[in-house]
Parts: sequence; structure tokens; C-alpha cells
Amino acid sequence: MMWWNVGSDIAHVFCTQGAATVIKGYSPELIVHPYLPAGEDRDDTEKAREGPGLLSKEAEDEVVERAIRAITPWLPKFDAVVVGPGLGRDDLVLRTASRVLQEVVERGIPLVVDADGLWMVNSAPALVKGKHGAIVLTPNVVELGRLAEALGVEAKGADAARRLARALDGPAVLQKGRVDVAADAHGQLECEEPGSLRRGDVLSGCLAAFMAWMQRGQESWAGDGTRQGPPAALLACYGSSLIVRKAAHRAYACKGRAMGAPDLIDQLGPVVDDLVGDH
Repeated sequence: MMWWNVGSDIAHVFCTQGAATVIKGYSPELIVHPYLPAGEDRDDTEKAREGPGLLSKEAEDEVVERAIRAITPWLPKFDAVVVGPGLGRDDLVLRTASRVLQEVVERGIPLVVDADGLWMVNSAPALVKGKHGAIVLTPNVVELGRLAEALGVEAKGADAARRLARALDGPAVLQKGRVDVAADAHGQLECEEPGSLRRGDVLSGCLAAFMAWMQRGQESWAGDGTRQGPPAALLACYGSSLIVRKAAHRAYACKGRAMGAPDLIDQLGPVVDDLVGDH
């Protein structure tokens, strides 16, 4: 729900069949697509089995292809995509998600990679390495360390996010921590706004909204398209970080240690109103 709390419209969620009812129960506004494969899809046919609980390689490939055929027709409708939160580590799910991620990158749709999506990229950096477009990875300090190790760069220091971005050669990085650091290969922005340690996956949704708006803003520039100031991806990172940190700070002030993600989400709209007013 964080998407429309910062001013977006429709949110689609792609998940497994088993998770669909629970996710739909969060809000009637969510459009839920139970297209991701899961364990139950391994029970499709006995003749496809190679052993107890196992499908043949050909049968698993067909399960993934079936999911891809269901998901990809939706992609042209989206202004931004988030891959990762709640994804899990199931092999069929990750194989499907990696294919979807490739499609998103090829189509130039703004992309945020978070949570288990970072685990997927950590295992196969080529999914995003060298890809130029509106792509942001949002690691915490542990996730950044794993990515840095996979790419052979130093994970410590004030410019760790920038080194990782350089190694990625295209995507930007939003390193979450006591200070949020947004970096690309050329520079970085830091957000030190007071916040809370509890932010959940709210930041990735807000960032996707900001990236979609920034992309549209770039497309509408007149003249020769030149701009001054930081790149759009870094501005989207900074703006979403600022708003989420302010909202988390307010939520914690109200609820203290009992604060949860819904309390933070409730503060997003008022924070945006305070920052931008009627603009």
C-alpha cells in the first residue's frame, strides 16, 4: 500500500497460488496474480518425475515457461517494477523471477531490486551488470557485503556503495543504513534524515514510484534534453529515502517499539503533503 500513499495508483502483485489469498486479504485495492510456480507445481505429472518430489529438467522448464507466458503480457502496462520482497528461495520461483527481471531490463521499465531479488543477483550478477537504464539495487549492509564479494570489490568505507555501482557498470545502488547512501558510477548522495531502524520493505515501493515519475519527467524534457544536478535515479533514491525516514521517525514517535510497517505507511501521505504541499 506504500505505492499509493505517496501518490501512485494501481499496484499489481505476482506471487504463488498459495500466497495469493493472504496477500489479497491485505487490501482490496491490490491486484494479485498467482502466476509464480511453487512446490505444488512439481506434482503436475508422475511420468515427468525423475524421483520422489523431483521433476525432469524438461518438465521444470515447462513450468517456468508457463509462468513467463502468463506474466510478460502484463509488463507493458507497468510504469515500474519491484523484484524481491517476499520472493523466497524456491528454485522455480527464482528461475521465473530472473527471466522476468531480464524482460523488465530489456524493455527499459524502471526496476528496483530488493530483498530476495538481491540474493538472486548475488548468484548471477550478469542479470544487471552492464545494464544501463533506470535500475536500482537496495541492499542493507549485509546484502551489500555479499554483492561486493560476488563482484570482487571492497565492501567497507564511506564510498562502498559507489564502488559497488562502478563494478555493476550501470545500475545505481541505494545502501540502507544509519545513513542511506545513493550512488552510481560517478557520484553519490547521502540522506541523514532521522528515521527508525524499522522500515520493512516500504522503501522499495516508494522508490519504484519515484523512479517512474523521474523517468516520465526525463521523457518530457524539452530542447536538447540536457539537465543539471544529480541523475534521476539518484534523485529518486534520495527522495524516497527522505520520505520513508521521516515517516518512520513519526511512526516511532507515536508507537515506540510497538511500531510496525502499517504505522509507517500511515505516515507517508502526511509527510509527502508536508514536503511538497499542493505541487
